[in-house]
Amino acid sequence: MLDYLEHLQQTLVKEFYQLYDRYQDDHIYACSLVFDEFLLLDDLAISTERSIFQDPEDPQQYLVERDRWNVRKWRYRTQASSQSELVPFKTWLAEYFKTQHSFGHPVLAQQKQLPATHLELLLETFKQAKHRLSEAYGLDLDSIIFFLSVPTQTECECRSALELNSDSRLLQDFLASRQAQPLPASHKRFKLSQSDKDILIDLEQMLTIEPYDYLEVAQDAYLLTLESYFVDSNIYIQKLIQYIAAMAAEPDGSCALSREEIMQRLQQFSANSPFSPDVSSIHR
Repeated sequence: MLDYLEHLQQTLVKEFYQLYDRYQDDHIYACSLVFDEFLLLDDLAISTERSIFQDPEDPQQYLVERDRWNVRKWRYRTQASSQSELVPFKTWLAEYFKTQHSFGHPVLAQQKQLPATHLELLLETFKQAKHRLSEAYGLDLDSIIFFLSVPTQTECECRSALELNSDSRLLQDFLASRQAQPLPASHKRFKLSQSDKDILIDLEQMLTIEPYDYLEVAQDAYLLTLESYFVDSNIYIQKLIQYIAAMAAEPDGSCALSREEIMQRLQQFSANSPFSPDVSSIHR
């Protein structure tokens, strides 16, 4: 696993530098590691100031200002090239994380400072790639905002931007755009199957136990991943359960979530979930 992460880091450095070398005169302002709706690695994309055009009469040729942070409409990306070395990682990472759970992750056993979950692991790799770009090529990257682009997960995008960049005006512009941008109507609610409802009920019951103990909740979440209906549940519910299970990965509690934090993550399913009315009022 560590060899693959090192290879991915090297590939990100190479792919970004190729884009940077070609478009640096166009004033690159942002770079994003892009994931699809199933949280699988999809692309590396950049956007430039020169690609933004104020005239809305020609939206096909230029990026309009209102789409400055709309990664789906950015023009320059590795996906456009069939020779991109990121292509093999799309299938390899999907297969790896399909068979591994965050709880008891083998990578954590070898190198404790690595994060415990899928996106956190890739965020750390992206961070190291950015550092290597500065060290190896002497690039001044302070004028470029780096972040992970994840459909419907604004919190993850903002967190990654804070992790990857210093506090600058451009960073604040990005964070403000994410806070002001409403989700598309199709993404505001999840259509839940019966297996989704079953697993959410199980998760609700974990959080009602007093006193709240994150280690017990993490262990119970791990046991949920072994249930037969887990693999049939919504992919975002699976990721949430695996994230909660990962709380036991670090003995110092650095991965721990409070009951309130878990409840906040459950709000995305609340429109269709079978939660009882008083669950949201539970306090530690």
